[in-house]
This record gives sequence, C-alpha cells and structure tokens, in this order.
Amino acid sequence: MPEGSDRREGMPFYLGAFLAVALDWRPQARNAASNTQTLQALKEEVAALKEEKEILGRQNEAYQASLKLAQETKEEVDKQLGDVYVRQVSLQVQITDLRDMAMAS
Repeated sequence: MPEGSDRREGMPFYLGAFLAVALDWRPQARNAASNTQTLQALKEEVAALKEEKEILGRQNEAYQASLKLAQETKEEVDKQLGDVYVRQVSLQVQITDLRDMAMAS
C-alpha cells in the first residue's frame, strides 16, 4: 500500500480526511449560505425602514408646519371675531340709545 494510505477504506489517508472534513463542514456551509441570505434580507429591511423613517420625518415636518399655520390662523380668526363682537355690542348700545331718544321725543 502507498505511504499515507488508509487500509480500511482503500483510499489515500488525506482524501479520507478531506472527505471527513468536507462532510463535517457541509452543514456549516449551508448555515453560512442561509445566514448570508438572512443578512441580506435584514440589510434590505433596514434600508426600507430607514427610507420609511425619512418619509415619516418629512411628513411630520409638513404636519408641524400645517399645525403652526392652523394655530396662527385660529388666533387671527379669534381676534377678528372678538373685534366683530365688540362692534356688535357697540351697535346694540347705539341702537338702544337711539330708541331711548326716539321714545323721549
């Protein structure tokens, strides 16, 4: 038998050792491939979530600007309503005064 042979299997020892290592590493290689696919899927999901976060950030900024404008508009409308109410009360007082003067004469 040649040097480095394994008599039991009829093949050189190093081929038997290589085969044993290859068979032992096969599940690890499958796991590595699966992990690579999982990692790629996670990277894609992270990228999608980052994009969604940016979109939501821009939407939030637009919402905040709209909210601020609505609050400013409400304050202006409230001020105008207050002015109208003051004018209405003033006119009612004038009407009452005119009515009183008309009845007195």
